[in-house]
Amino acid sequence: YGEPPALTESLFKSDLEVLGDESVQQILAYNVRLPGSRKIAVMRFPDADGIGLRYYGSYYWRSEDYRKTQQSYIDTVSQRLDASDHISEVILLPSLLTPREVTIPVLREAAVRLQAELLLVFRINSDIYYQPRIFIQDQVKAYSTCEAVLLHVRTGVIPFTKIVTTEQMATREKGDVDVNETMRRAETAAVLASLRTVSEELVAFLDKAARTGSTQ
Repeated sequence: YGEPPALTESLFKSDLEVLGDESVQQILAYNVRLPGSRKIAVMRFPDADGIGLRYYGSYYWRSEDYRKTQQSYIDTVSQRLDASDHISEVILLPSLLTPREVTIPVLREAAVRLQAELLLVFRINSDIYYQPRIFIQDQVKAYSTCEAVLLHVRTGVIPFTKIVTTEQMATREKGDVDVNETMRRAETAAVLASLRTVSEELVAFLDKAARTGSTQ
């Protein structure tokens, strides 16, 4: 028996309603080439209230400490990208440019309006491990998972994705009002660590793409 011919089209006709076979073949054959210096837009994907409600209560958005912590997340990413030799400018994508229902086409259009060649979207999920055996001598352990997606605005192709999970331990200090403050400090440190790792890996990816002229 001979080898069956290689399939070049979907066996599921409902797929054609989203993306035709001709487009699929063209996209898979396309080699994304990135210019040497790029303007990149950065957006934090909307997520649950999470850390705000846990540590600052129902009106967490009124807390100065909460606002500064959230700003530090954005600064960690944007400053690392801005330090790259292959990033010409880092722009923060305002929430005013995106509706509640965020989709790739909407994000792409928003980036186009900013004349950004690349769009980085990241989302943070973090919490405290609640197993009783973790809490030894006023110690707490937190984790943070950061998901990142890089969109090539001109083509709509996504050449880079990353999911990073980091953990941080914290011991209750004399200045901590209660264990909640220790937990918040551990969780914040975990988030910043995951953001630094994602940023470093993205910069390394862009550096490699600049040297080779391709993302493959």
